[in-house]
Amino acid sequence: MHFEYISDAVSKGIMNVGIQTNIPVVFGVLTCLTEEQVKQRSSDDNNHGYDWGKTAVEMALLRSEAIGSMGGVKKPSGMGFGVKIDLDDEPAKREKGPGFF
Repeated sequence: MHFEYISDAVSKGIMNVGIQTNIPVVFGVLTCLTEEQVKQRSSDDNNHGYDWGKTAVEMALLRSEAIGSMGGVKKPSGMGFGVKIDLDDEPAKREKGPGFF
């Protein structure tokens, strides 16, 4: 189907932006077969656009907080916001950073 080709291309493009810039990117594209599905997914209490916007803002705030806590590091080293974790350390000794991970 046409939307599958578009969705695949958009997904790859968004992923490439995240990889090339080291900035998390939110995938916020409706993939719908009918206009009715578009209306159901983008209005009232089921507005995916609103939720994606909130997610993008939260990710930006978390990234800003992580970079700020790294002593002024300008460019993060990857999608992990540049926070380095020594996997050989015991979990209790690892530095707890902002965010989900």
